[in-house]
Amino acid sequence: MKKIIVVWVVLLGVVLSGCEKSPNKSTKISAPSSEQKTKTTETSAQSSEQNTKTAETTSQSSEQKSKSAVKTSQPKSSTSSEVSQASDTIRGVWMATGKQDGVSSNWYFNNGQLTVNYVYHFSYVIAKNKDSHGYTVVTITNKEGKKHALLLKRNGSNFDGRTVEGEDYVKYLADGTVSSGQIIEFKYQQKQEKVVSHNASLEEMENLRKTLRTYIFDTYMPGPDYVYAKGINWSENFFDNLTANEIWNVIEEFKKKNNGKEGTLFEQAQYLSRNAPIKDNWKELFFEDWNNSNYREDEIEKLIDKGDTVWVYTDSVPYTGEKDNYPIETIDKRTGSWHG
Repeated sequence: MKKIIVVWVVLLGVVLSGCEKSPNKSTKISAPSSEQKTKTTETSAQSSEQNTKTAETTSQSSEQKSKSAVKTSQPKSSTSSEVSQASDTIRGVWMATGKQDGVSSNWYFNNGQLTVNYVYHFSYVIAKNKDSHGYTVVTITNKEGKKHALLLKRNGSNFDGRTVEGEDYVKYLADGTVSSGQIIEFKYQQKQEKVVSHNASLEEMENLRKTLRTYIFDTYMPGPDYVYAKGINWSENFFDNLTANEIWNVIEEFKKKNNGKEGTLFEQAQYLSRNAPIKDNWKELFFEDWNNSNYREDEIEKLIDKGDTVWVYTDSVPYTGEKDNYPIETIDKRTGSWHG
């Protein structure tokens, strides 16, 4: 019996010894050593730091994207300092009328060349952008090189304009101040009659003017072929008041009516005498001629306008209104010549 007990005790000891040498695996996993715990903690801290940096990087990237989106979507400022592109087309013939004085003039804009009342000695440039007041700025230069500005705003199919000249132009260039002058209404003219042909140079126009002047005053009127009734009767004062542009324009009309042929100098001079433009200052020119003539002692009392001609009455031949009350002289408003 004792032997059996001893055997069981020995077996029990062996079993217990084996248990101590082979610890349970689950216990080892759930209860790591302190060194392992430290390493795990450091690894977790590093991972946490990396996550923090990643989060910061992600946040910065998101912020940059947000700013970029704001910049991209942000509209342009609409402050008064900005200007818009001038899209108005100013070309062709326009009738310009002052809204206060009612005075009208004819303006022809054609590829940088400007003709006013059939007088060509202007050039113009249209600014690319409108000014701060919304005006389309047309800088006009005359043949002496003097500049001024025409400021235009669209008004339906027309333009409302202001001219800025002299000291007002200097101030406008300096600070953009627009003087409160008269508003000029520009109306487009569909009919472009009596517009000078711009296929010719100013030199060609001047040569034609000189040629006709020499023929009229140096050849025909003093010559043996002169006949008053043929119509070529000119005052030098009136002829010199015509521009080369105006004379060229009339002769171009003559050529068209003459099937494109230039004709003789006599034919051109005769056509010019009958179709020259009547200038606004014809009366002043006539008085100047009158005061330099043998009639200067005879005081003019009355002028009666008959269209292309004017009847002149003086103190020696006064106007009575009777049927046979003929004038002392009849003036041709185109050429300045007169006859009794």
